[in-house]
Amino acid sequence: MQKITVILSAILAIFPSITYLADLRYRIDPTLERSVCQNLVCSDELLLESADRLTAGNQRDETFALANLEEALRRNVASPNRWCDVGEALLRLGRIEKAKYCFARAVELGPQNPGVFWRTAQFYMRIQEPRPSQIYMGRMLALMPQYEELVFSTYLSNRRDVLDTLEYGIPPQSRLAQDYFRYLLVHDNASQNAEEAWEWLQSHALADDELAADYVDLLSKKGEFSLAAETWKRSAGRHDNAYPNPNLVFNGGFESEPLRHGFDWQFSEPSGMQIGRDSSVAFSGSSSLLIAFGGDSNLEFNSVTHPVVVNPGRYHFKAWVRTLELTTDQGIGFHLIDSSGQINLQTTRLTGTHDWTPMDLDFTLSGPERLLRIEVVRQPSWKFDNKIAGKVWIDGVSLVRS
Repeated sequence: MQKITVILSAILAIFPSITYLADLRYRIDPTLERSVCQNLVCSDELLLESADRLTAGNQRDETFALANLEEALRRNVASPNRWCDVGEALLRLGRIEKAKYCFARAVELGPQNPGVFWRTAQFYMRIQEPRPSQIYMGRMLALMPQYEELVFSTYLSNRRDVLDTLEYGIPPQSRLAQDYFRYLLVHDNASQNAEEAWEWLQSHALADDELAADYVDLLSKKGEFSLAAETWKRSAGRHDNAYPNPNLVFNGGFESEPLRHGFDWQFSEPSGMQIGRDSSVAFSGSSSLLIAFGGDSNLEFNSVTHPVVVNPGRYHFKAWVRTLELTTDQGIGFHLIDSSGQINLQTTRLTGTHDWTPMDLDFTLSGPERLLRIEVVRQPSWKFDNKIAGKVWIDGVSLVRS
């Protein structure tokens, strides 16, 4: 073998042909290939390709792969990626401490290199050291937040402690903590993780109203109504001191802009009409909700709703409504309904022009805690002149125990 090596090296010294070597390397012994490359006859690309080809072989091949990667590193010792290459080869051979040194050098040489952070994170994940793995993933996210879903799915699939992930795996004081919480709400079925993450976000001043609304929506879907109401009170309650005692309707006076989800007013705008807060007209306070119909259609309207958590007991519902030139024989009123079907109540309807007019309902609930939905409604008209036009203002909506 030594004789063959000397002869081949002499031939290549006289006729240095990378093409010839590339063709030959698949037919020769790895020992010979390594000897040829160490004599600088082959290119760095062939060194790396050879190492890659030997990877995942037997231990002897892995040893040759490591030797080739070390040679490539010797030729470019300032390359953080080559330090990673050697570190991964050492890991495959079980030489953990030396591999750690290689990754430390890679990070030192590539302090702004997302790929290096990712490879380093994967290394620590493979050796079952989750905290440094999350730290390096967090550093990668800080540079490339567009890869958040990849990183979040990695966190979730490895079932790491959610508080550790928020502390170490997310760039500090960034919107990515909120993004991760929303990812948990959608992809993680463990309610405890979401609850712990929510407490962490609150303690770090990262829990805003929009995020609270997302969390409350999830809790409501899971039937955790008490926790949803308490979460909403603690998060958005500063906007309404009367919620939930005595008034179970949050923002019933429209003194703040509706968030349009969570336990606030929710609405969409069908074609040909406008819905929004009006700070020029109010029954009390400074604002009301304006619904303006454009006269384009005979629509069935139930686009303004408000969820309320209710327990067994007797209740009184009240709302103040003002109308201006509201056409057709089918006017605006309120509908109260719950998922169990126990409650299905409607108020009177207003058409034409009216100054502020109260609409009231009294009812009694029995059974378990539940979610009640308050709807602003209008039924289609059977008259010939049935396209609704005009304006409606709503204010002072309340639901209290009586």
